[in-house]
Amino acid sequence: MPSLSLPLLAAAALSGAVALQPPGQFHGDEPVARDGETWLALRASGERAWLSSTRLRVQAVEDPLLDEAGQTSGRRVTSALEPDHEAPGNQIVAYLRGSGLAAGAVLAARIDRRSEPGAVPAYQLQHGGQRYQIRTACTPQRSEHASHDCRILLRGAGGEQTLARMAGREEGGKVLLGDDASPALLFAGDIDRDGRLDLIFDLSDHYNVSRPTLFLSSRARDGELLHAASHYESVGC
Repeated sequence: MPSLSLPLLAAAALSGAVALQPPGQFHGDEPVARDGETWLALRASGERAWLSSTRLRVQAVEDPLLDEAGQTSGRRVTSALEPDHEAPGNQIVAYLRGSGLAAGAVLAARIDRRSEPGAVPAYQLQHGGQRYQIRTACTPQRSEHASHDCRILLRGAGGEQTLARMAGREEGGKVLLGDDASPALLFAGDIDRDGRLDLIFDLSDHYNVSRPTLFLSSRARDGELLHAASHYESVGC
């Protein structure tokens, strides 16, 4: 069998890549999307969700934290579907792009229980006749940097998997993750349409960082329920 040239190997690797781009305003070097590109908008309304093809607008805007008057180093990411993002109950969760993803209806999970704002992640989900649980397990440890070693876990019919691991500390009778971080579930449903649960989870470990991460069941490896196929990181200031 003939070997592939380096350009063909690079193209083959890129063909399996998946990218995630949130809507909104960012510092200039943060967006992965480019103006005029076609992406899939993941929109959700209750237990209904769908992927819609749309062309993105990436516009230069003033960065209120970094720019002086007249400068436009910031970038705003929008699309023709952006009015839906503002409508209550019908929001754009993220823009997605890559192999294995296509426009159409998405079966969203039913969230029976979710953690309170500021609490460690804890969710009860139902999807495709299966029950899932997301919980945070913290083990006390002796460390000058953290009092707990914490893991965010997904449990389903196929077992249990660690989605993220971060330091924790106890304050006021509750455990805080990372540096006052607020990791949270952004979406649960069958994004890649293989009949199994997928997640978009903000795995931030810092109060000033957003790190939405796309977990796909179709990319799962041995011992996994889901695999982290893509993530996006941005800072507030």
